Amino acid sequence: MDKIVFFHMNQLGDLLFSLPVVKAAKQELNAKIFSVVKTSLAPLLTASNLVDEAMAKDRNIVKFLKKEKVGKAILFSESPSSLLYVYLSGIKSRIGFNTASLSFLLTKKTERVGVPSLFNNRELGFAVGLKSIRQDYVGIINIPEENIENVKKWFGDNNLDASKTIAISIGASKGRQDKCLEEHKWIEVINVLSEKGFNCVLSGAVWEKEILNSTAKKCRIAPKVFAAENGILDSAAFLKKCGLFMGIDSGAMHLAAAVGTKCVAVFGYTDPSQVGPMPLKNHIVIKKEKISDITSEDIISKVLRLQYNNKD
Repeated sequence: MDKIVFFHMNQLGDLLFSLPVVKAAKQELNAKIFSVVKTSLAPLLTASNLVDEAMAKDRNIVKFLKKEKVGKAILFSESPSSLLYVYLSGIKSRIGFNTASLSFLLTKKTERVGVPSLFNNRELGFAVGLKSIRQDYVGIINIPEENIENVKKWFGDNNLDASKTIAISIGASKGRQDKCLEEHKWIEVINVLSEKGFNCVLSGAVWEKEILNSTAKKCRIAPKVFAAENGILDSAAFLKKCGLFMGIDSGAMHLAAAVGTKCVAVFGYTDPSQVGPMPLKNHIVIKKEKISDITSEDIISKVLRLQYNNKD
């Protein structure tokens, strides 16, 4: 049996962009599949039965890949360390993007157009020889029953109707703060929608809990805060349960779209045609060249119009 290793990027959205390629490899190749992935994101791959083993990128990875005699590496990651690990592991077939910083170590290259995206990843998958790679990531993630029950309990404990709940994600990672909309605009959105009967919930990772609680206290009707205490699969279960997702261009937005929840997504300089929630036609995008030009009314009007249309 052949053995393949995927090297993934560290951001949640970028991982989700890689899932259709991994799924195609699982279906089309008679191979044992490994993934090198950020530890906190690995459960998305293992719970969905996409890989035989997921592991962190550390100093033990070379020894592991040598022992397993992996024959092919597919690199979504363009980091120098990823390419060095693959090269030092003695893997004969090394396939990645021509924009990688050590691309001369690759045995086969494919062009990357623009930013990391599903389009680019599909081209990489086709270069590997895969035939049927999906054009979106919806329905690939499998959420274990344990996480679904965690979220059901949370909704019950907080006496909230999930179908009337809007998950609101306002934060971004430290390196991507320029994607964020000002806090006071989100507070106004929450104030208006709460007064109109929506259950607004500020959602995020555990490390965001303090910031989310601080924002909640500034609202006229303080929203509940959902911080995924049990990791990324609780986040996935929560977003799937909610009636709507609202937030910036982020990993949370992509996770919501991947589990089938409609998104109202706010974009500044990034291009929704490349990195928008998928499939784009199923979602609502609010885009201006400067995210600071987007107003609270821009967001509120889209949500209320959506509610009106759903009653027709």
